[in-house]
Amino acid sequence: MKELIINADDFGLTKGCSKGIIKALKEGVLTNTTVMINMPEALNAIEIAKKNGIKEMGLHLTLTCGQPVSKKEKVSSLVDECGKFYKRRNQLFSKMKLEEARIELENQINAFLSTGLKLTHLDSHHHIHMYDGMREIVAAIAKKYAVSLRCPNEETKKYLLKNGIKTTDYFSMDFYGENASIENLKKIITKFPEGIIEIMTHPAYVDDDLINISSYSTDREKELEILTSDELKKWLKDKEIELISFGELRD
Repeated sequence: MKELIINADDFGLTKGCSKGIIKALKEGVLTNTTVMINMPEALNAIEIAKKNGIKEMGLHLTLTCGQPVSKKEKVSSLVDECGKFYKRRNQLFSKMKLEEARIELENQINAFLSTGLKLTHLDSHHHIHMYDGMREIVAAIAKKYAVSLRCPNEETKKYLLKNGIKTTDYFSMDFYGENASIENLKKIITKFPEGIIEIMTHPAYVDDDLINISSYSTDREKELEILTSDELKKWLKDKEIELISFGELRD
C-alpha cells in the first residue's frame, strides 16, 4: 500500500504563500505544511491558520532567509553586516559556528511552541540539515522533541533510522519549477514502491513580497491549481493511494 504525505514548505514566508497553503490544506490534497517562524508574516499566518481549524503544523528550520529569532550577538556567525541570514548555503557554511546554529534552531523551536500549535515534524530551508554537522544538530533536536524529520537524501535517511528518528520511506523534491505538472506528479508517485512517500511542494498565491523575496514565485500558483484539482483527487482515489499527515507517521 502506498501512503502519501504532501507537504508545503514556506508557510509564513508571505501573505500569498500562507493563503495559498491554507487553501490547499482545506480544499486540496495537501496534508501538511512547515512554517518559517522567523519571518515577519509567520505569527499572523499562524493565527489565520488557527481560525481555519488548523491545530498542528511542522517547522521549516531556517538559516538562509530573513533574520534570526535569537539576539544577533548570540549568533553573529550566522548573519551578515545587516543582521540578516546569508542567502546561500556556501556563504553560511564558510562562516557558521555550529553551536550558534544549534542555539538559533532551538530558539526557532521555542518560538513555534509558544504559538500553541502542536509540532508535527521538522524540515529545513534549502535542506540545510542534510549536511555534515547540521545533520547531527537537527536530528538531535527532532529526537528531543519526539517529532519526525524529512530525509532529503539517503545519507540523512540512514542516519535518522540508525538513531531512532521517524522519517518517511521515500522523499521527492521533483515537483518543482517546469516539472510542477500534474503528469509529473503522477509519475513521481507511481515510480515509488509501496511505503510512505513525502512530496515537497510550494503552493501559493503570488504577491509582490514573494516576487521580491524568492526566485521561485510564479510556478507556485501552478502548484496550487494542481494540488486543489478534481483530477488529482480522483486519480489518487482511483489508485487507492491514502493521504496521511506527519502526525500519523509510525515508528
